[in-house]
Amino acid sequence: MPLGAHLPVSKGHVAALEQAQSLGLDCLQIFSKSPRQWHAAPLDIEKTAHFRDRWRESGLCPLVAHDSYLINLAAPNSETLAKSIAAMVDEIERADALGCDFLVTHCGAHLGSGEEAGVRQLIASVVECLEKTPDVKVKIALENTAAQGTCLGGPFSHIGEVLRTVGSERLTTCFDTCHAWAAGHDIVGDLAGVVADFEAQIGLQNLGVVHLNDSKGALGKHLDRHEHIGEGEIGRAAMGAILNHPQLRKLPFILETPELETKIGDNVAMVRSLQRGN
Repeated sequence: MPLGAHLPVSKGHVAALEQAQSLGLDCLQIFSKSPRQWHAAPLDIEKTAHFRDRWRESGLCPLVAHDSYLINLAAPNSETLAKSIAAMVDEIERADALGCDFLVTHCGAHLGSGEEAGVRQLIASVVECLEKTPDVKVKIALENTAAQGTCLGGPFSHIGEVLRTVGSERLTTCFDTCHAWAAGHDIVGDLAGVVADFEAQIGLQNLGVVHLNDSKGALGKHLDRHEHIGEGEIGRAAMGAILNHPQLRKLPFILETPELETKIGDNVAMVRSLQRGN
């Protein structure tokens, strides 16, 4: 099982890679720019080429990017939607320039237009983003959500509908354990049922990345607050069951736990201890 973490790039992408190596990780997730800004300076060509060289030499895989939190590809407001599509196209191009395998994105929020209208808009936006980036290789990974507010992606059916309608090989998914739990998917009491529902609605062949996070909130409370592995409402036993599930265990697992600067080593050690055979 490839294990990675979302690591900061404040000191550069190479520094994030070196931290991943020092932690004994197998893969890595990063931001290509600030996740709380619409715009960013273009990537430095020489620094980007240097990072790609270092990444290839490292042997780590896959490389995952996460897009801006501001993007809403299901927005009913035309101005917000236009900004979101432009920002997403930029994210796709930046991720591809860095050599990323996946770009994780949230499904957006319908903001009162209704789930059906929101999913239709999400589909149209994804198609437009793909059409505007025909020559890139990075795959867009739609991430399930905690179903907070009007956010789409809590029910697996939302994501399944997008994949079936768009029908692109450049589209895949990211399964977040905290989000699933918060949305009401009982991965503690019925992991087999949740996996079966995912298979029925989305298809496990369309699962590219797992975000491994414990949860500060209870089942179905829609609280998107990550907790350290084994210290939240999901708990150590269920985390171990997810890590060792025969249909999940070979996928890349990415930690997005709190206090990345100080606690990431503890979370890595916990995950390694929960893997069977360790």
